[in-house]
Amino acid sequence: MNGSKSSSTSAPLIAATEWRIDDDARAWLQHHGHLDRLGERALQAADEKWRSYRAAWAPRTAAAWAADWRAWIARERTPAPGRPNLYALPGGTPTPTAGMTRAEAHTAALLAALDEPTGTE
Repeated sequence: MNGSKSSSTSAPLIAATEWRIDDDARAWLQHHGHLDRLGERALQAADEKWRSYRAAWAPRTAAAWAADWRAWIARERTPAPGRPNLYALPGGTPTPTAGMTRAEAHTAALLAALDEPTGTE
């Protein structure tokens, strides 16, 4: 043998939509404070966005999806009153405004974030 693992011993590949939040993921959420920070409803919204966004991706191992999901959740933010409804926030629109290119939509989101009051004015 050449030292490579045979395909029969490697972890099975699954679609992102098949990956489930298991006890390890729940423990990670609690340990790192993400469940308290986001709350159950925002966590569910973030999970739905992740699954929707990753649905078209090629299958991976459950461990790879878990790592990707954790990175996604760690970046999520909770909406605040008066904050623009941006794509990366729970409740954000999955597609840019009609007639805008992706770059224009990102620029608009960044400009909206810059206009947001910080409370230090």
